[in-house]
Amino acid sequence: MFIPLVFWIFIIILVLPVYVLVLTPLAVWRLCVNLIAYLTRPDIVASLDSRDLVFTGDDYYGRARKSVISSIILNGPATLNTLKERFTKNVLDKPHFFKMRSRPYVFMGYWFWRHVEIQEEEQFAEVGGILSEDELNEVLPSWVSEGFSPGTPLWNIKLIHLAGNRTAVVLKIHHIIGDGVSFMSLLEEFCDKGWSNLQTSPVRPFSFAHWAYAWYNFPWTALKAFRLARIRKGFRPKAIGGPAFTCYTNFPMEKLRAVRRAQKCIFPTVLAGVLSGAFYKFFQSTGKKSPASVRMIIPTPYPNRPDKGTCNHVGWLHSEMPLGDPLAMKKFEDGVRYSYISGLHGIMWQIFKPMYLLPAPSLSVYTDWGEKNLPPAVLTSIPGSITPVYLLGQEVDHSYPTLSLGYTTGCNACMTTYNDGAYLSIRISKEIISSKEMLDVLVSKYMHEELELMYQNALNKENGNAVEHIQINVSN
Repeated sequence: MFIPLVFWIFIIILVLPVYVLVLTPLAVWRLCVNLIAYLTRPDIVASLDSRDLVFTGDDYYGRARKSVISSIILNGPATLNTLKERFTKNVLDKPHFFKMRSRPYVFMGYWFWRHVEIQEEEQFAEVGGILSEDELNEVLPSWVSEGFSPGTPLWNIKLIHLAGNRTAVVLKIHHIIGDGVSFMSLLEEFCDKGWSNLQTSPVRPFSFAHWAYAWYNFPWTALKAFRLARIRKGFRPKAIGGPAFTCYTNFPMEKLRAVRRAQKCIFPTVLAGVLSGAFYKFFQSTGKKSPASVRMIIPTPYPNRPDKGTCNHVGWLHSEMPLGDPLAMKKFEDGVRYSYISGLHGIMWQIFKPMYLLPAPSLSVYTDWGEKNLPPAVLTSIPGSITPVYLLGQEVDHSYPTLSLGYTTGCNACMTTYNDGAYLSIRISKEIISSKEMLDVLVSKYMHEELELMYQNALNKENGNAVEHIQINVSN
């Protein structure tokens, strides 16, 4: 009897006052920020469910930029009704999406699909359709640059009819509705495999308004963010402005798989090998000095990602890749195996390797503030992507290419796998390659030559190890 009494006295006299002292300032902080939100941003508050937070950690960091643009090109005609049927079947009716239905800021689809009327698609092209993807890129910048303002739809879908009986399905989403991981998972479920990212709008600069809304349950986190932002002159290092060139090509999947089998590697490693040899030969042909190595970064999904409050980022594997080295692929993959994940998570290579052995594994977008040598960034990307960030030399060691049109640092290469091939898009700053014609030569000549050489070497290796290749060891 005496011990429980002492226990309760201890709780009432010591624990409760401390509990009240800690929670009261947090409650006042949260109340103030919510009042500010209701008074100054009714457009956002009105669009969210009452059970949701008014502002999220994504809004605080500004990591997802203002809008994310992704697209897929489908064979045959498509209408909003067919997309809605596909969405309902592939997403809404699946049990593992049920918990997300009340969280529209994490999961774009359910709430907005039921409550917002979708506008009819805009016809950018005349009768007969757009003739090429280049023309599609020409009509997107104005839409991308709109960003978000009161009265702007928080998400939208546009259908653009292309030549050859194809339809480009372009989705635009504001980051308040969908964080990167959930959004990309949705797209993977929603549409066919083979997504190719087009554009994202420019990153948002630091502002006191977003800092004030930041993590209002934890003011000290906002203070830390403000300190880091002051040190870095913004939430992200400034990229080098100026034009960038984009080029597209297709690689036969048969050749890519043959190289991957022969090297026992992941798809990004194959792409790294192609880029290593192609860049080296290209620089030799132009007389431009080639860097000895390039830092490559692979966005990697964090498996079994915890709840939003526990972990809000996806890791990055990074490695140095020498240019023109016969062992470039091996050195690159060795570097990846021992790479630590950006932030606090040191996840073993074995977790990620199975994901990259799939034709089109899970998509990824986020990183946290990261280590000192990795800038915070958001990359709406596809697996198989690698990003050479050091091509411009030491002055951009801490910069990162964004995918906004005409605004890039260094180079970004994305390879999307589909049924019988792979779609490669590469965007390079004008600081590296001075003309679109030179980029076309790099892609159409040197990259294809390098892949063909790697493919022939892989065939020779497979033919030499044919017997060993088919042996299967069975152990009880």
